Amino acid sequence: METQDSPQNTASSPLRPPIKFLSVEFLEKAKQASSATISWELNKRGFRFVYMAGVLPLKAGSVFSGRAYTLRYLPRREDHPMFPIPMEARHLYPEHVAVESVGPGDVLVVSARGNVHAGIFGDRLVARMHFLGAAGLVTDGAIRDVPYLRDQDFPVFVRAPHGYGHMSEHWAADVQLPVDCGNVTVYPGDLLVGDDDGVVVCPQFIAEEVIEGAIAQEVEETFTRTLLEEGYTVNQVHGDLPPDLQARYQQWRRSR
Repeated sequence: METQDSPQNTASSPLRPPIKFLSVEFLEKAKQASSATISWELNKRGFRFVYMAGVLPLKAGSVFSGRAYTLRYLPRREDHPMFPIPMEARHLYPEHVAVESVGPGDVLVVSARGNVHAGIFGDRLVARMHFLGAAGLVTDGAIRDVPYLRDQDFPVFVRAPHGYGHMSEHWAADVQLPVDCGNVTVYPGDLLVGDDDGVVVCPQFIAEEVIEGAIAQEVEETFTRTLLEEGYTVNQVHGDLPPDLQARYQQWRRSR
């Protein structure tokens, strides 16, 4: 990973953590670890609030790894105009800004405050993100056009489907600020990994060490699962392996 210098990072602030630019190559590597194992590695480092609540893939078997590009929605208010931006300036609407800004390795993280009474958007904006090379879409809200999206090879993780347009419930307010999604704080640039267990958020500045640890854990668990299938007990394979099994483990790794 490379450190990306930015003027906004010159001052120390809890809302502006150090940015570590996560390369596309690193993001591909991160897919070798499950969200569950990554969450365990984060827990060992004292990070507990990392798993999004109720955010699951539309399509079983979907897997993604990406750096967060954030979009925040706010509730509708009676004095807010129905169309906040004139049609000739729709490209300035934060929802459209976000969709047009994501690229290879980016996952659009949409904070909808858990509101599932309207879809944030639907198939056409997802098609645009797919064309731009985005890694996926994550929201703690709802999305439209689910029958179409379930047939696409693009990871979409949501709380629920809903056919209403988003303006019946909320408005896109801003992009690339810290947001809450699924009761997890997400900073722009954070690592997100999603699979059938859900979505885990890893702070960008420790992403490299967490993924290294998670991949190593995945390898060891594959071996110890084999031992359990052979009849070894849980106590025999959990924690530090005894010398004979440790030797067998090392030999197994060399043969892979």
